[in-house]
Amino acid sequence: MEIRHLQTFIAIVELGGFTKAAEYLGYAQSTITAHIQILENEMGEALFNRLGKKIVLTNVGKELVPYAKQMLYIYDEIKSITSEKNAVSGDLIIGAAESLTIYHLGEILKEYKRKFPKVNIILKDSTCSDLRNKLHTGELDIAITIEPEIKDKDLVVKNLKERLCFKRMLI
Repeated sequence: MEIRHLQTFIAIVELGGFTKAAEYLGYAQSTITAHIQILENEMGEALFNRLGKKIVLTNVGKELVPYAKQMLYIYDEIKSITSEKNAVSGDLIIGAAESLTIYHLGEILKEYKRKFPKVNIILKDSTCSDLRNKLHTGELDIAITIEPEIKDKDLVVKNLKERLCFKRMLI
């Protein structure tokens, strides 16, 4: 019994037909029919009564529905194991002047947290002149300053959007 056969079975049940399931899953109708025939052969019983173009679950089909849904749920859980391991996580230490933090970083950090929920954001207030030193010592991962253009071969410097009133971001 293959997961794709159970996916096909549940799609037919939930969408109400072979044609709709084929369209939804992106299969030819003959593939949908083959999946169900394989399941029926493995079960040793018909899963659907076919009444012209209408299909109705048999008793065995009705019994299979909760188990198939449970298998698909577990399958999705298993797939998420690796995606969670590859998710961005850890601490991100950001240094900025208090005024920048208060007036400009709230929405940016909220959006970042939404995209990367496993990242723990740590904000450290400091003066602009002190932020560069903290980057060099490894106390910060990112510094956001309003300093004039910075030339430092050991740092990656990016301009932030002018509408946010930022001049430089030290990474």
